[in-house]
Amino acid sequence: MSEAGVGVGAGTGVDVHVYRVPATPECPEEWRDAVAVSGDRRAFALCDGASSAFRAGPWARLLAREYVTEGPDHSPESLVHWVDRCREKWSEREAERRKGNAAAAVMGADGQETHRRPADFWLEDAEARGVAKATFLGMRLRPAPEGWSFEAVAVGDSCLLHLRGDALLRAFPLGDAALFGSHPDLLSAAEPLAADRIHHYRGRLDAQDTVLLVSDALAETLLTHGHTGAGPGAAAWWQVVRQVDEPAFERLVTELRAARAIERDDTTMIRIRPRPEH
Repeated sequence: MSEAGVGVGAGTGVDVHVYRVPATPECPEEWRDAVAVSGDRRAFALCDGASSAFRAGPWARLLAREYVTEGPDHSPESLVHWVDRCREKWSEREAERRKGNAAAAVMGADGQETHRRPADFWLEDAEARGVAKATFLGMRLRPAPEGWSFEAVAVGDSCLLHLRGDALLRAFPLGDAALFGSHPDLLSAAEPLAADRIHHYRGRLDAQDTVLLVSDALAETLLTHGHTGAGPGAAAWWQVVRQVDEPAFERLVTELRAARAIERDDTTMIRIRPRPEH
């Protein structure tokens, strides 16, 4: 399993590449997006930790990793139980983390008794009030008689963009840039998932197709400029993301931020496409 690689590579007849630009390049440790790709390149996850939630990044990473390794099927019942198991693992790990933090607050690194500085008290208050939350987007590939079929599930506004050539075939779960807002649906580490909040999409990956799994800020920008009614310039946006490499992706995001054409947020894209047959 790959969690954060760029250029994950080829496998099982598909090419997979992961591109990432942090909201604050000088502070990559604050990253809240999470990506996971299974070793056989058939399962993919993109989760976006809520900026307003405490420890959203670790929760997003747990969701992404568990999706590609545990492999729940996409029935509502299976996904609801899978989220419950993720919440249980999260609770266990957080209990251990808090236990370790409490011990560190009493004993210093030199083994001498110490106390947490008053300036750190706000961390305890934030943790007591905060609940980890994240969007979730998962996709699975399956061999088909000709090419590949895929199924995706989503909660929130991380998007799958299905391209055929240089045209958008389908955007999922949000099909229009106007649908993005400041309060997306989120998977909470403290609340069970209701089955009616899960969105499903099934598609076919043909030789000329590309599937992009994209975090919300970039998805909104691409849907603004690349939708079918955007005019002759729409295709150019899809050409760029179909052909982009890591340095070009970073330049694209940097230029969009400078032009205020995209929100300054962690920006992530997984690109999946069939490998050409020779």
